[in-house]
Amino acid sequence: MINWLRQLFRPEMAPEGPVTFDFEEEIEASAEHIYRLLDLAHEPCAKRELGHGVEQLAPGTFRFTMWQMPDTPFSITVTSAEPHRKYAYRIEPDVKVGRLQWTQERYTLAMQDNGKCLVTLLVEAQFDMPMTMRDYSQEVARMAMGCAIALEKLRLHAEQGAEAVLDYEAEQFA
Repeated sequence: MINWLRQLFRPEMAPEGPVTFDFEEEIEASAEHIYRLLDLAHEPCAKRELGHGVEQLAPGTFRFTMWQMPDTPFSITVTSAEPHRKYAYRIEPDVKVGRLQWTQERYTLAMQDNGKCLVTLLVEAQFDMPMTMRDYSQEVARMAMGCAIALEKLRLHAEQGAEAVLDYEAEQFA
């Protein structure tokens, strides 16, 4: 009887395994320009132009530090780089950040007949488990918002430059 009651009031647990997010954005810029913004080996890539630290440790391996979180570096390993078509990498926090274990992010670029570039962002994220469904829903919502914002900032950067992104961030953090 007691076990039955425990099961009845036990919180619902989240599914195990990575969560996938998929976003698209048409950007009024060439695939070449957008690729240069994404390519961490390119001087200057978008992250450097925005004041973040990007240190190349070896070919395809970087240490990334956001200026807003200087004590929280991330290791980035480029997993696929096809100039002007695809750029993908795996990110792992060097210092624990919430419940995030890692992400794998892939940007795919495709020029459209209207002269715009269709950018698709596919992200897989793995969180610490086990986790209640309530906590999981909050983590997924935060990650989805972060992905959408990242793609919007890429659009702003490609179309209007780094200053537009810095203005956008100033509004977010005001």
